[in-house]
Amino acid sequence: MAFVRQDAANRFLQDEAIVPLQIRSRFVWNYLKAYPRLLILGVICLIGRNGVAFAIPLLIRAGINILTSSRGSADTAMSWIAIEIVGVATLSSAFQTMARLNVIGMSRHVEYEMRKDFLRHLFRLDASFWGRTRTGDIMALATNDLNAVRMMLGPGLISFFEAMVQLPVAVVVLASFNWRLTLAALLPSPLAVLVMIVFGRIIRRRFDRIQALFSTMSAVVQQTIAGARVVRSFVREKAEQNRFEEMNRSYVRANCILGVYSSTFDPLLTFITGASVLVVLWYGGSLAVAHKLRVGDFVMFTTYMAMLAQPISSLGRVVNMMQRGMASVARLQLLFLESPEIEPGNWLHSDENPPETDLTSSGAISLQNVSVFYGSYAALDSIDLKIPAGSTLAILGETGSGKSTLVKLITRMIDPSQGSIQVDGVDCRAIPLTALRSLVGAVPQETFLFSITLAENIALGVDAVSESEIRGAATIAGLDPDLEALPEGLNTIVGERGIMLSGGQKQRIAIARAVLKNPRILVLDDALSSVDSVTEERILCHLKSIMAERTTILVTHRVTTAMHADYIIVLKHGRIVEEGTHSSLVAKCGRYARLARLQVLEEELEAL
Repeated sequence: MAFVRQDAANRFLQDEAIVPLQIRSRFVWNYLKAYPRLLILGVICLIGRNGVAFAIPLLIRAGINILTSSRGSADTAMSWIAIEIVGVATLSSAFQTMARLNVIGMSRHVEYEMRKDFLRHLFRLDASFWGRTRTGDIMALATNDLNAVRMMLGPGLISFFEAMVQLPVAVVVLASFNWRLTLAALLPSPLAVLVMIVFGRIIRRRFDRIQALFSTMSAVVQQTIAGARVVRSFVREKAEQNRFEEMNRSYVRANCILGVYSSTFDPLLTFITGASVLVVLWYGGSLAVAHKLRVGDFVMFTTYMAMLAQPISSLGRVVNMMQRGMASVARLQLLFLESPEIEPGNWLHSDENPPETDLTSSGAISLQNVSVFYGSYAALDSIDLKIPAGSTLAILGETGSGKSTLVKLITRMIDPSQGSIQVDGVDCRAIPLTALRSLVGAVPQETFLFSITLAENIALGVDAVSESEIRGAATIAGLDPDLEALPEGLNTIVGERGIMLSGGQKQRIAIARAVLKNPRILVLDDALSSVDSVTEERILCHLKSIMAERTTILVTHRVTTAMHADYIIVLKHGRIVEEGTHSSLVAKCGRYARLARLQVLEEELEAL
């Protein structure tokens, strides 16, 4: 549901300060160095652009000096200077266009690689990460943060480089003509540095606040949409709308505050630049009037100062983008530093040959003294179990007895705290996850369906499959009556998370998905809980031929389901308290037998 606290702390925002600047810079450089040609060409074009542009004031100086000192006609000289100015301006524009194409193109490539690595890394992370991370945080990283990094490496890098090149070159050129006037023009510079430091810190904090609000708002929207049915059934539409409006106002207010600082920052720098120009006009003008400075040199000074006004004033925008970008880099790096608790398998991390076994030939499973602890609580305690290849095991037990934990071990969603699990005599931790999970077709308790067609949902785990094969899997899962009722059959769009379908239909689609995968190990984790007993019997009858050819694990609460298994275990408080065949367990008159009698009585009462 959407009951996410608005002030919930985004741990990526909390922890990003622990990433040192040099590590963030190294992280960015690892992406930049993949595009040396674009980076080098971009830098060369920026240097060329600034070098050529700096010739324009010198040409203006030469022209004015000719006009003020020439006693005869200066038409020819002025014509050549005008042509040179046009040529220089054209060349400067060409360099600037090429610089932008290369640098901004490079930033787009980096953004693409970061997005690709971002999604690939998310797929590596396991349940422990997703259990402590909000979807809104991930969405904020995938949108605002990646965009902030791109802006820093594209327009931000261009503006930063232009300012860093133009300022020292201009100072050197101007000082070579009149160092006193140059020094006077630089008097407001310390104030500009102070303004950038102060506003840079404020912008950074404000941007972090905005990211936290965006994360929370994204999490609320995502959960509200996912729980739309619950919202409507409890008549919570108005309350959820008010909640969202409150967060939306906070988000807009935070952006407006940041806008005030950003809008103040740029004019302040422009004012400081204007003060430098004013100093040049006042002091330089007095020197020119006193004939201590030639008119051409004076115009050149003012032209250079006018040229520098743009890069100096744009430093505010550069600082803004750099602060946002480096803060986003820190958050992204913290995500990339997250590592899965489940290692992918030793075969992938050594030069040794894989164990001598054909994992597709059997599917035998063995658990040896397996325990799973969550703190001091034992979800499973000293489990010893052998499941022969091609056999069917049923697991029964009360809620919280450890059934789902046992299934997670077999599919290696978690690792045991102690003991080992072997498949075909090979420890699961020595098998690559992709190889192990390709052997397993699992039907979880909660089925997730994508907003695609029913056929595409069934064929999710198979690359190339025909419609007849999909329809065959649907028949085994008991979906034929539903296909006839759906408007477009297999081509029906099931909606977000399968919102158009009932719980039983979702479970049967998940069963069809697992059947079509044709796994060596089939795991049904309470997969028939949402269907009636008649439908359950029909599905199990269809599954018999499938189950006979592979190792099958049935997690269930129903004795009628367990009866189809070759072997049955009963769990209580993480321990196996009973095990055997259906007939032997009934003869023992223990927990299984009592459960069987209760369910028979329930069926008789329902039949009345």
